[in-house]
Amino acid sequence: MAEGARIIGVELARLAVGEGASLCSDAYAEALMVLDTEVVRTLGAISPDSRKLVANHEALGYFAERYDFELVGVVIPSGSTLAEPSASDIVELVDAIERENVRAIFAESTANPNLVETVASETGRDVEIVSLYTGSLGDEDSGAATYVELIRTNAERIVDALTG
Repeated sequence: MAEGARIIGVELARLAVGEGASLCSDAYAEALMVLDTEVVRTLGAISPDSRKLVANHEALGYFAERYDFELVGVVIPSGSTLAEPSASDIVELVDAIERENVRAIFAESTANPNLVETVASETGRDVEIVSLYTGSLGDEDSGAATYVELIRTNAERIVDALTG
């Protein structure tokens, strides 16, 4: 995201918006780099053997790769949130959750939680469902009103679920 902010600023400056756009994007890119360091530190509370994620969608794939998590599985195994898993997909995911001793399923705040709740109940054990912001920002008081807040809040929620 930091690199994207810099590229946008350079392009806006080139399009005669002015040098201020580039300076602003550089400052935002730096804030994102500071945020990344903060997130690494926050997630450091999670032991390596607990860095296993199950999500309702593949949106956490980049997060998992960047911060050294294993994405054990997804409830909706498709690039679209409109897709529906088959019965065998759900059975395989429940088996993976049990086998990998996954403690939480991370659901997008914008998605209907019914399918995630079904998967959690199918495990027959206490699997926490944690809402994360991935597809949109939250309300002003949500802790996810800006991109920086969204990332910080998601990291804190992941830590709480995987260390609690």
